[in-house]
Amino acid sequence: MHRNIMGRKPTGFTLIELLVVIAIIAILAAMLLPALARAKLKATEASCLSNQKQLGLAFSMYTTDNNGKLISTYTPPGFSNAGGYWMLDGTAPISWHHDQSLALADVQGHMTTNNVLFQYAASVGVNHCPGDVRFSNPVGNANAIGWAYDSYAVPINVAALGGDTYSKLSQIRRSSDCIAFVEQADSRGYNEGQFEEYISLINHSTFQYVDLFATYHGNVGTFCFADAHAEARKWKDPVIIGAGNTANQATSGVYDYTSYGRSPSETGADTAWLCQHWLTPSNP
Repeated sequence: MHRNIMGRKPTGFTLIELLVVIAIIAILAAMLLPALARAKLKATEASCLSNQKQLGLAFSMYTTDNNGKLISTYTPPGFSNAGGYWMLDGTAPISWHHDQSLALADVQGHMTTNNVLFQYAASVGVNHCPGDVRFSNPVGNANAIGWAYDSYAVPINVAALGGDTYSKLSQIRRSSDCIAFVEQADSRGYNEGQFEEYISLINHSTFQYVDLFATYHGNVGTFCFADAHAEARKWKDPVIIGAGNTANQATSGVYDYTSYGRSPSETGADTAWLCQHWLTPSNP
């Protein structure tokens, strides 16, 4: 009869050995999962910067074809200004009937037909950051629609609105420092209108925060500048980070800093950075 060399029958793992293996696997998972999450955020950031670059190039081609004039959107009756460069039918988001597929078809359709930049960036995908978590939210009500597809907006400083705003590209002395597109977080179903913030006409170091900067890549937001280059900014102000994260939630109803109830610091590092890049005729 065949016998084991040692004279004993083979045995499996003991309970202690199994627990040790499970513990090692758990430790490895705890080490790897945060790294994978960071890698995912970096990947969406890279894709978002590519979108911003394409929008910047479209912005440049638009001005070239319009004698140097910057985007000036006329919103006809029955439509809503979306992001400062495309229009959504005025029946939305009520007409979406809480249906994500209806919402997506409506938004993408209008991005194709009522978008001053579409002929220069002929893909609706460039308007959507893959890290924009609002896209996974259900379609809610009122100011807490929650769902959204568009991730970017044109700031009012380059929107040819009169007053302390640029109307022609040639007026911008430092195009590589002048913000032309912003990642925005808006809970109302789309980024409504131009991105509104105001810099002091007097000392140029005080910033009035209105619309919300997005936080789709952790604490990072992306920007495109008037020379068409794109870059990321890691936010430091807890209010910018907190408001952006809150606006991403399905039923928050937060779409600006007033509805959030707090405003970022007027003396912080983020405000200083924004004052350097929120160029206007009075802050060239």
